[in-house]
This record gives sequence, structure tokens and C-alpha cells, in this order.
Amino acid sequence: MNSLEQVIEVLPRASSGELWATNELVATDGAIDITAIESVHGLDTDALERTAGRSLDELAARTDAEPIVPVDDHQDIVDRRRKALCALGYDVRFRWQIASDRYSIINPQEAYQPIITALRRRSETGAFGWLSYRDWGGLLKLFVVCPGLKQVVGPPEGAVDIDDEDDIDALGDRRVGDTGTADSDEELVVYGGFETGYDFRGTQTLWAKPILYFPNSETVVPDTGQRYTRRHYGQATNADHERANDRVPISEWWASIYDDVETRLVDVDETLRRARAITYDFDVLPFSAADCYRYWGIADTYAAVAADRATSLADPTSRPTVFNLQLSLLIALLEEYTGSWASNTYQEYLEVAGELLRTPAMMIQLAMQEHDRQVEDAAERVLTEGQQTLSDALEDIVDIPGIDVDTEAALSDGEAQRLHDEVQQQLDDI
Repeated sequence: MNSLEQVIEVLPRASSGELWATNELVATDGAIDITAIESVHGLDTDALERTAGRSLDELAARTDAEPIVPVDDHQDIVDRRRKALCALGYDVRFRWQIASDRYSIINPQEAYQPIITALRRRSETGAFGWLSYRDWGGLLKLFVVCPGLKQVVGPPEGAVDIDDEDDIDALGDRRVGDTGTADSDEELVVYGGFETGYDFRGTQTLWAKPILYFPNSETVVPDTGQRYTRRHYGQATNADHERANDRVPISEWWASIYDDVETRLVDVDETLRRARAITYDFDVLPFSAADCYRYWGIADTYAAVAADRATSLADPTSRPTVFNLQLSLLIALLEEYTGSWASNTYQEYLEVAGELLRTPAMMIQLAMQEHDRQVEDAAERVLTEGQQTLSDALEDIVDIPGIDVDTEAALSDGEAQRLHDEVQQQLDDI
């Protein structure tokens, strides 16, 4: 096991390099291909000859052309390890990002070193995690878990029946610590942390977002926090320069992410309880469970499998909870998805499952809106005109036919989360 400091030392140390372009119209001996120039789309060679008062052959004879030309207003970003691999015969792309003159290199090691300083200032000395990178370091994902951001989620106090807005408010009133003493089997330990990364093959940002880490199952679940991005402008690691230009120094940027994770931990138990408190009744709704997944953009193959699982796990089978629906989608993807796990499509499917936990009321309305858009008969539409604007307030979905806001007693919060973690762990192991 390596420390965070040792992990950061693995990252590339980028530097600025000269950028050159290959001119395919000039041979290696300097000869100019006049025929190729005449066939260049959009180039009026007759007008060029008239303006110059010379033929193309005459112009070429007067030019000392080179097959490789410098690009003065841009820069390459290179790494010595790439040069070494190239020298050994490997096919290595040097260019991480063709940069404009406004672009400032954020050296990966220098960008992530301030994480350590930010954590130490908050007495967070035991941080751990893992990273993955490819393209010789041009693409990185780093997970940092902070044991100091520890939360213990206790078992539920009891069922909350949702009949009016006061009961809806009561669903979110209970927080960690209100449950008193509980059996250890019913408590769930959660650490806060964040995922961060970059892709120097075409983007100009570092990014970071909060995560939740469950040490008992060693699994990660995306949190509901803000996604942070940082453009490669200015001098990110020069605090005085950044402040003088109204930008946040990168060490303070990391500190603000830590503070956001700490704040978000308060809502962990509420997020899970809310997902288990909302039920879809497909005996009442004008569409099936499979159609519901399709309305969220899930392909037919996975929608059908996820719907079968969601209804088979529900009691009664026609009334799965939001928690059940997102869990069943993860299982369907785990078993059925045959494409690349790094593809945009797969990541979008996982995001749907995440949004079911983060914004359950909005996802219900999204499915309703898509149903109403596809039906031809206005009488078959579900949402009223006043409900066409998406909202994540529970009171906006209580009166929708087929949607019940209550609590599911089949699983305790801890058991439900452990089931969710088991699926996440299988996903992470692949």
C-alpha cells in the first residue's frame, strides 16, 4: 500500500514543448507538389497567380520550403516518459493538449500535491484511495477517501406514513444521531471523499466530485455534491498570481471540495430513506416498468431485464420502490452490458441510476413527461399543465396517480444499503 504522496509521484511531470506541423505538400527533399496544390479545395490558384504576377512553378522556385514547420502561437505538452518510450520503439502520442497562448500547463503532480496540504490543515492525515490511468498518464481518475469524514448511519426509528406536506417534511427531519443506541449490525459506517481526474487528450479542465465510501463492503457510491471543474488558465499553482486575477488558488480549491463533502455527509441517511419511501404502482400508471426505463433512455435489452428484476423483488410485484428500480438497473447492466465500460453510453446508464437516488421526484416527472409526449390521445396523458415543469420536491408528486410516498418495511436502511453496496462492489471489480 502506498501513501497519497507516493501515488501523486507516479503522475506525469509535464513540460512545455515546441509544436511542429507536417506540410504534406512538401517532400522531404524540399520539392513542392504543384499538382497537389492545384487540387486543394477552395484555393483559387488562378487568382493567386494573377495577384502574384507569377505562375505556381515560379513561386515554388523562389521558395525554400520545409516539410516540417514550427507553430509559433501554440505549444505541445510533453512528458519525458513518453519520450523514453518513443525512443524504445513504442507508439506514443506526445500531444496531450494543443494549447492556445492563453493556456497554462497544470502539471499533474503540482496540481494534486496541494490535496495533501489541504487535508493536513484539517487534521486529515490518514487519507487513502486508489488511482487508474492510461495513455501513459494522459487520462487519470483518482479516488481519495477521508477517514476523518466519518458518519454512522443508524437504523430507522419507524415507519412514516405520508399523507400531507407535514409528513413529507418529517421524512427528512431525522438525522444521524437521532436513532439512539442501535444494534451494531444495524449501523453503517460511511466515509466521505472525492473522485478527481483529468483527460489531457482533448479537454482543458481538472475535475472533482464528492463520493461516499462504505468500508464494510469497500464500495464507492457517487454523492449528491457539486461537480468542480478548473480550467487551465492563469498559473494555478501560483497563489499570489491567481488571487491577483480573481481566481482561487488550487490549494484553496481542494479545501472547498473537502468542506463540501463534509456538509453532504449529513444527508446520507435521508437520501437512502427517501429512495425507499417512493413507490411506483404499475397497476395504476399508464406504462409498464420496462417502458419507464425506456423513457429514461435505457436501451430495450437492459430495460426489459431491469424491469423483470424490479417487479420480482417488489412486494407486491407491481409496486417497486425507487431504491428497487435503481438497484435493478445496476444489476441488469452488470449482467447484460456487452459494450465498453468506459463508453459514454454505459456511463450515461449509470448516471440514470445515480439520478434515481439523487433526484427521485424529478425522475418520476421525467418519465411522465416522456409518456405524455409519446401518446397521441390527450386523454391518456398523466401530468396536468401545472406539472409540466420538473421539480424534485416530494409534494409535487404526491397527487400523481400511481406514485405513493411512504416507507418500505421489507428492508432496514442498513440492509438496503448493504444490498446496494454488494452490487456496486461487483461493478467495481469488473
